[in-house]
Amino acid sequence: MDYMALCRELLLISDDHETAGYLQDLVVFDGAGNWPPQTNHGNSWPEPLRPYHEIYLQLVPTLSCATVLPNDSSNYRRCQDYRARMRMLLQDRIVIADVATLLSDMEAGSCVGFDLKAYNGFYACIALSRHAFRWGTIPIVKAAQEEKIIDIPVELEITWRCLCRHFGLYSQGGNVTSNYFCNFNDRDQIVYLINEDMSEVTRTAEYHFGHVFPAIEKAASPVYYHVVNSIFQYETDNKGAYVASLHIIERLLRQPIKIYYDTLVDSKISRSIWMAYCQGFQGWAAGELIDGVYFEYDVLSGNQLPFCHIIDAFLGLECYLTDQNREGYIPVRQRDFSDSVRKHSFRQQAKRSGDSVIEAEMEKIVRRMRIFRHTHCACATLLTAPERLVMTAGKSVLESEEIPDVDAAIDFLDDILVKRLGETR
Repeated sequence: MDYMALCRELLLISDDHETAGYLQDLVVFDGAGNWPPQTNHGNSWPEPLRPYHEIYLQLVPTLSCATVLPNDSSNYRRCQDYRARMRMLLQDRIVIADVATLLSDMEAGSCVGFDLKAYNGFYACIALSRHAFRWGTIPIVKAAQEEKIIDIPVELEITWRCLCRHFGLYSQGGNVTSNYFCNFNDRDQIVYLINEDMSEVTRTAEYHFGHVFPAIEKAASPVYYHVVNSIFQYETDNKGAYVASLHIIERLLRQPIKIYYDTLVDSKISRSIWMAYCQGFQGWAAGELIDGVYFEYDVLSGNQLPFCHIIDAFLGLECYLTDQNREGYIPVRQRDFSDSVRKHSFRQQAKRSGDSVIEAEMEKIVRRMRIFRHTHCACATLLTAPERLVMTAGKSVLESEEIPDVDAAIDFLDDILVKRLGETR
C-alpha cells in the first residue's frame, strides 16, 4: 500500500479518533499532503520572496573553504566578510514593505500563489540563510562560537517570526524539519547546499548526513499509520486486528533502522570531514536576553526526529526532551501527534490486564528500538578541530570548565545516549 493509500485509509478513522486526526493534520498541513514534507523552492514563490532564494545561491560558493587559516582572527574575517555581503544583498534586493505585506497575507490565508509546499521550501531557505549568517564560514571558527547574541538582519527576522508562528515553535535557528526535511526537492536533491564547491567526499558526506533524516521518515511513515490503526483497533476491542498491526509495526521498523545503519558509514559520511563541514553548521550556540536573563539555543539535533518520538510514545516511554526543547525546536503538529500517541498507548494497560500476546509483540518493538539506539551509541563520535571549540549540533558548544576537552565531551554524550538506551524497555 502506498502512502497516499494509507492516508485515504487514515481519513476513514480520523473523525472517530483524535490520534488519527493529528496524524492527518501533520500530513495535510506540515507535509503539504505527504510525509516527509513536500516542498517548492524559488521561482514558485511570490515575487517579493524570490530574492531570498537567489541570494542564498549566489553566496553559497563563498561559505565553505578548504583551507583553515592559521589564526582565529583571519578565520573570523571570513565570517564577517560573508555576513557583510549577505546583509548588503538583503538590503539591496529585498523590499521589506512588500515582504511584510505578503507575510501578513500569508498568515491571514489570503496570499495567492503561496501554498503549503512553498511554505515548506521558504522555511528551509530562511533557516539555512540564518545559519549561514550566524556562522559566516565553514568550518565554523572559535570567534563566531564565542558570540552569544547575533545581530540577524531584519529581512531574516520578520520572515522567521512569521514561519515560527506557522509551525508553532520559537527557536532562533533551524531544526530537523526546516534544515533537512524541507531542504530536499522532489528529486531528492539538496536545494540549499553548504559545501557547494568543495571536494566530492565533502559533498557526499553533506548529502548523506542530510538525506538520512527524510529517508528514515519516509520509511517510517507507514509505521505511523499502523500505530494509529492499532490504537483504534485496541480501543474498539478488535483483538485480532491490533495484534496483526503490532506485528506489521515490528516488521516495518526494520527499514528505517536499516537506513540509519547503512548510512552512517565512512564511505558515505567520512569522519575525517564530518565535524568540520557538516555537523557544526547545524548548531547555533547563541541566544537572546529575555527579561534581562540570557537564554541560549542549541537548535538542530537528531533527537528531534519524529520517528524516535512516535515509537517511544507508542511504547509508553517518557519523552526524553524537556518541554522547553520540544516547544522550541519541534513543530507543534509533530508534538500534538506524539502526545496523542503517548496518551493512547495501551502497552501498560495490556500489561496490567495480563495480555501476554500484546506484551510479547511490544517487546519485539522495544528490541528494534534498542538496536537503533545501540547503533547511535556506536556511531556517535567527536573529533578534534583546532579552529573551533568542542561542540555538537544538538548540544551546541560543550567546552566549559566542566567539559574542558574532547574526551570529556565524548563522556558527556555517551552518558546521554547510554541513559536513553537504558530507558528503552
